[in-house]
Amino acid sequence: MAGLDFRGDREALEDFLVNFMEVEQDDSGKSVITPKYMSQLQHIANRRRTTLEVSLDDLEQYSKDPELVTRLERNTQQYLTLLAEAADNRMPAPCEDDLPEDVFDVLLDQRKRAQEMTRAQMEVEGRAGGPGAPGTEGGDPHFALPPSLLRRYEVLITPRCKAPRSKLRDISADCIGSLVTFRGIVTQVSDVRPLLTVATYLDDQTGFEIYQEVTGKSFNPLLEAPEEVKKMNGGKSELFMQVRGSKFVKYQECKIQESPDEVPQGSTPRTLMVHLRGSLTRSLKAGDSVTLSGIFLPEPYTGARAMLRASLLTATYMEVMSVKQNKQSYQEMALSEEQRAAIEQMTEEGDIYSRLAGSIAPEIYGHEDVKKALLLAMVGGVTKVLPDGMKLRGDIHACLMGDPGVAKSQLLRYVAHISPRAVYTTGKGSSGVGLTAAVMKDPTTNEMVLEGGALVMADKGICCIDEFDKMEEGDRTAIHEVMEQQTVSIAKAGITTTLNTRTTVLAAANPAFGRYDVRRSPAENINLPAALLSRFDILWLILDRPSMEQDLSLAQHVLTVHREGRAPPPTGAAPLAPEMLRAYIAAAKQHEPCVPESLTDYVAAVYAEMRAEEAASDVPHSYTTARTLLSILRLSQALARLRFADSVEQSDVDEALRLMKMSKASLFDDAGAERAADPISQVFSRIRQHAERTKRDHYSWADLLDFLGTSFKPEQIRQCLVDYASINVWQLTGADSDIPGIDLATATA
Repeated sequence: MAGLDFRGDREALEDFLVNFMEVEQDDSGKSVITPKYMSQLQHIANRRRTTLEVSLDDLEQYSKDPELVTRLERNTQQYLTLLAEAADNRMPAPCEDDLPEDVFDVLLDQRKRAQEMTRAQMEVEGRAGGPGAPGTEGGDPHFALPPSLLRRYEVLITPRCKAPRSKLRDISADCIGSLVTFRGIVTQVSDVRPLLTVATYLDDQTGFEIYQEVTGKSFNPLLEAPEEVKKMNGGKSELFMQVRGSKFVKYQECKIQESPDEVPQGSTPRTLMVHLRGSLTRSLKAGDSVTLSGIFLPEPYTGARAMLRASLLTATYMEVMSVKQNKQSYQEMALSEEQRAAIEQMTEEGDIYSRLAGSIAPEIYGHEDVKKALLLAMVGGVTKVLPDGMKLRGDIHACLMGDPGVAKSQLLRYVAHISPRAVYTTGKGSSGVGLTAAVMKDPTTNEMVLEGGALVMADKGICCIDEFDKMEEGDRTAIHEVMEQQTVSIAKAGITTTLNTRTTVLAAANPAFGRYDVRRSPAENINLPAALLSRFDILWLILDRPSMEQDLSLAQHVLTVHREGRAPPPTGAAPLAPEMLRAYIAAAKQHEPCVPESLTDYVAAVYAEMRAEEAASDVPHSYTTARTLLSILRLSQALARLRFADSVEQSDVDEALRLMKMSKASLFDDAGAERAADPISQVFSRIRQHAERTKRDHYSWADLLDFLGTSFKPEQIRQCLVDYASINVWQLTGADSDIPGIDLATATA
């Protein structure tokens, strides 16, 4: 350190702040060269900005000293001070007149007046000019106004793009004082509290203000004034701390856990405490996957703790300089022009619904309809808040129940990987407290605080619960309130509150006997309480039935994946990359489709028909309640969102009903034949069901496209009309044109 020239480095930093230029686009689209950091300082002087963000890429590009950036990265704390001093020296005057006046303006004016009066009084009494006199240049440092007290901004450093990223486990004593970057998961976030940085004391005898800079979380308060003040009043002195004149900053502590893919075999994840100050507070939430850059520092023990805990060991922490979210939420995601163009092109190509569903876990064979249901769960419906405060949830809950080895867990893991905010947990590894919230003691204040569980951490995201059937019954009841009211009510240890859990729940479970026993009733196989089943919008039963054709295709697919390390090329359009799938869902979530009045009677008739079928069945396969009606509406809204539509159409309702029907299709022996039915037969079945529900006897080509166009191609619909007209099921109207219609009444007569 003896060979370092801090004064020369400060002058180099001043030169960098003044002369570094960047190219920007003005309102007319022209390129304009502006001083990047002087613009920031001007905004700070005008009190429109509170941070000076310095990019090390800019410094490396501008600096003539190639070692300057390296020295800054190795001794970041010291160079932060140099950067702040350089900014103070080059701070421009404010260019706006109507600056808002705050407390520090008033206090600063009072302090300057008090110092002038003190200096004048000492000159009258003949005690001026001493090098240690209070209120004079070069006097006791306790009297001088600390620069940090006058500073209205904080300096933040952004690391170089090519700087190596460390693993949390590799951050050791060699990194003390250095700028390090690592990736992790936020597991615990404290409340934001004020942290004292400059303590101000008032001497009751002389009226002098004494200042003390504080660097840690604790400090030894000054008890007596400096010797110069004590001599003025006969050695008597008592200091009183002035809270209003002291400076506090926002302060927050977070615990970061090592990423699962960086944990060595047989080890447990390590954690590191990080400190956030000022504008960086509240930038992290529990469950976020983030990349942090900051200064790795030891935590000094001061005051009484230094006497009690003095040892060769010390705790370490990181002072965070920059935060980067590895996954942005759908609301925060800003789509690029390339992504918008790609989305527009996909929508023009058509059949986007099947392509999006096929992009979910393409390595897993089959399960086309299951993937469609998972896609709708990721998109979700529209949450409505009624004028009286009642809320209707828009999240779609789904449960996959099936035999072992049908890729339920793999589908859940892929959904957790795609979603920006997702938590994956298992039934046996989760307790009711771990899913909702636990009461713990805050290590900073020793107070009892709430620690959010998996469902709270997945707020506005997806919570995937595997092995749902293995959960204890008492723990499983903890999520009843979460799934419908989307809150967690807590009354523990003197804490009574309600936490938000606006979460989509995806569960995977095995039947009661390990495999589905077709000789028993569905209720015996499912073995979940009706109160819980009714909360799932869709319960998908997946049976592993032997089929020579299906088994050969599955084996060929699995062998291809093992041989080539990727899914075999699809016959149609290529599956989308996870980033593109995430971008499309983000664009779809911006729409809030409503159910038009014209569909009211149709949906009501469908619901009444489902209730009648369940009542007439000796062994019902599902439990249909009013929640089922809301499930139909949510699934229909999700389908409308995928079309970027603002209203639900009848084809959306029909597709939602088809998915709910197919979720139980594997229970029947003839399900394979039904699933393998050709598109022509499926079109006829949909037209027949629609006619029975609506009592219509005539359909134009526009009507047919309205409720069939999202699921079938126009050629398939036209072929169905021609084929069934040839056997006199209906009569074609406009048979010679490309847009024929059908007349059912003529054929019946």
